[in-house]
Amino acid sequence: MTTHYRPEVDGLRAVAVIPVILFHAGFESFSGGYVGVDIFFVISGYLITGIIYNEIVEGKFSIANFYERRARRILPALFFVSIVCMAVAWVWMLPDEFASLSQSLIAVNLFISNIHFWQDMDYFAGPAEMKPFLHTWSLAVEEQFYLFFPLFMLLAGWIRKGVLISVLALGFFASLALSEYASTHHPSANFYLLPTRAWELLAGAIVAVYLHRHRAQPPLWVSHLGGVAGMALLLYAIFTFDQSIPFPGLWALIPVLGTVLIILVAGEKDIAGRVLSLKPMVGIGLISYSAYLWHQPVFAFARERSFGPISDVDFILLSILSLLLAWFSWHYIELPFRNRNQFTRPQIFKGALAMSCLMIGVGFYGTYSQGIPWRFNGEIENLVMVRSQKHINSTCQSTPGNMRPLEEACVYNESGDRTVVVWGDSQATPLVGPVAERVDALGMKVKQFVYTNCLPIAGYTRSDEPECGRHNNQVLEYILEDDSVEMVIMLGRYPLQFEGVSFNNGEGGVEHDEAVRAVPMDRLDIEDEELRIDVVGSLLQETVEKMANAGKRVILIYPVPEVGWDVPYLLVKEKIFGIERFAPLSTSYDIFKQRAATAYEQISRIVEHDNLLKIEPASIFCDTYLPSRCATQIEDELLYYDNNHLSVSGASMLVARIFEEMESKGWMSEEELKLSMLSGGSHAIQHDESEFLQREAR
Repeated sequence: MTTHYRPEVDGLRAVAVIPVILFHAGFESFSGGYVGVDIFFVISGYLITGIIYNEIVEGKFSIANFYERRARRILPALFFVSIVCMAVAWVWMLPDEFASLSQSLIAVNLFISNIHFWQDMDYFAGPAEMKPFLHTWSLAVEEQFYLFFPLFMLLAGWIRKGVLISVLALGFFASLALSEYASTHHPSANFYLLPTRAWELLAGAIVAVYLHRHRAQPPLWVSHLGGVAGMALLLYAIFTFDQSIPFPGLWALIPVLGTVLIILVAGEKDIAGRVLSLKPMVGIGLISYSAYLWHQPVFAFARERSFGPISDVDFILLSILSLLLAWFSWHYIELPFRNRNQFTRPQIFKGALAMSCLMIGVGFYGTYSQGIPWRFNGEIENLVMVRSQKHINSTCQSTPGNMRPLEEACVYNESGDRTVVVWGDSQATPLVGPVAERVDALGMKVKQFVYTNCLPIAGYTRSDEPECGRHNNQVLEYILEDDSVEMVIMLGRYPLQFEGVSFNNGEGGVEHDEAVRAVPMDRLDIEDEELRIDVVGSLLQETVEKMANAGKRVILIYPVPEVGWDVPYLLVKEKIFGIERFAPLSTSYDIFKQRAATAYEQISRIVEHDNLLKIEPASIFCDTYLPSRCATQIEDELLYYDNNHLSVSGASMLVARIFEEMESKGWMSEEELKLSMLSGGSHAIQHDESEFLQREAR
């Protein structure tokens, strides 16, 4: 590797960081902007291996010197950005989000944030937008690599260059093969973890060893062609890749090969080298590390502060702000700490240790205090509590990859000799507690058969989750065979899977979670949408009729109105930012009717039966408390704990209506109804029909 400065490599950093920023800003044209990280990995492997190998050959290499350089390069700006993030989060973030941020702060300072986020979430998922430290996963990958790689080079760097390149190439191909396998079998681990990313760093390392003490000097036309080809490969990846590409893996060879070509042949005379050496490109390249650190927190906190979608113009301004902050931290933080005349090695190491311990301590405090809720006044804290007091035993429900055997289902009122089954997706879970309280005095126990995002329909499954279908078939078999089961309460978020799209309330409340489709188990690849919905609707009809004909009393609940906004989150943010609300938070009843039309049509097809009771939550929440609107709060009580799940209060209102309708249908006496209300205790509904109407009248 030559020792002279290569401005085109700094320009290449700009090609890496700008697409990453624009990708995280949500610009669809930069759908493959995430490959900027892969470009960074190759550059890092090239530059750092070049320094290590050159020092080993000259007999100057020192592990202490190496980690001193890494500490000077990485830590000061990282600490500075972390401190600013925690200060902003202290003022703006709710306890749940602050606790999550605190957990990631610990991981960042232990350089295991890639492992933390691998276990916590999907990089491309909506909630990722709200994680200020998500991007630090790539720093963790690099630091894990450089924990071992210098030791390897210290042992192997003395061998002949050709042999060393062969050994590095062996590691390259082994990691690449693992990455290709994992891209389809373990995609999240493949994206985040070192073993499937090491080949990209090793690609740069191989180039560094190859170029040691000489530059490739091909004919100028070859340099022109190679540099342009490298840029074309990078641009192809940046503008055509998207989240559907299995990545990394063989597809990642395109940006990696493009980066390698540019490093090998680009220089001061060829087209690519001259473009990359332009002052604006080099300038952005010089501040690229700080720009990378700043952009994700800037975007995340902007979304935290915003009450609606952020426009493209705003994101451009936020991107410029990220670059301005990057210049500031580069000039006033990065450069001074790289200067050995200003900060000695002992100062760097001691300061790094002290700051890391402080950050980890803050992280543990924020985590184990559950987000430090006492940062806020009592009114805000009460709203926040709605989010945490969701329902009884959410851990009882099955989730993708973790299907609970039916014999391990949570049971309430175990002494009861008759059984009520609550069957559905996570929307059914809030009903379990109020139902269990009401039937306790009636000598009935409750079994909770809940599977996240899995509708209570036998013979159907989620388009992405076959275990859902197997769970439902087992539940139906259990209900039909167990004579103690007298009643089944069914609730699911039918519109989400019938329509196959997330909810948009038309007023700024837009869900970002990826929706799944309801499909019949024996026709997973069905393409005709109308036929798909009709078949699943028929399966729902068959499921209900089998239970009703077997003597089970079935309570089938129509869709709960979706909200679009996270109700307590939005209301708390309004109070934090001093925004006055002049009307209760609500959504359009017409939008709900459009959204739920298909679900209503399919449920309405189910013929009436003596053992069937249909309940419409919309008759409680919509066009009652507020004309033409669906309520999400009644005075100070919130009816939802997020954007679609009922809170304790909301669930209690629905359960109260269920028991009133059961009494009207003759399934229980008036005395039993009163007894169930008394046994409901503190969660028994405070908003019975008369009180509800009185409030509406006021």
